[in-house]
Amino acid sequence: MSPTPCRVCNEPALVVCVGCGAIQVPPPKVDPFVVFGVRRAYHVDKQDLEARYRDLARKIHPDRHGAKSAAERMLALNWTATINSCRKSLLNDTMRAWYLATGSVNPPERGLKLDPAFLAEVFEWREEEEEQPGSFALHAAARAVEIRAEIEAIFTRWEAGEGDLTAMEDALSRLKYVS
Repeated sequence: MSPTPCRVCNEPALVVCVGCGAIQVPPPKVDPFVVFGVRRAYHVDKQDLEARYRDLARKIHPDRHGAKSAAERMLALNWTATINSCRKSLLNDTMRAWYLATGSVNPPERGLKLDPAFLAEVFEWREEEEEQPGSFALHAAARAVEIRAEIEAIFTRWEAGEGDLTAMEDALSRLKYVS
């Protein structure tokens, strides 16, 4: 997703035209990093992201376009929903990780691919839960901390150009499972 010619004046435009200020038609699939003009990375400056969000939200807020055509007002509403969704995706570490790893902010509804050894370990936790109530939650919380550290390490290497994200979907699937 990159700037395209404005629908009104043909200047480069993504959300709002830099030339005439017209709101553009949202594409069917938006990249939240492109919408906010930040680099594709797991480690984002959340304060910078919030500032960019506020700036963009001011430009497209439906109240600013109340005197315009119904089509312009509808575009403002559509973009407002889109940038709110993009903001939520980028501020949430897990959603941002899923997006970078798979192109979707949400894990698959079904069919998480999980290592049989991991599933066997979880099964043991469930058996232990019968004898020691509360132990499952403790095991799951401890494992979630470990997996988050693993995710952090994978992204740190990836952002330094020293690795790839092939292990990320597995790590995120395990995190979802224990969460």
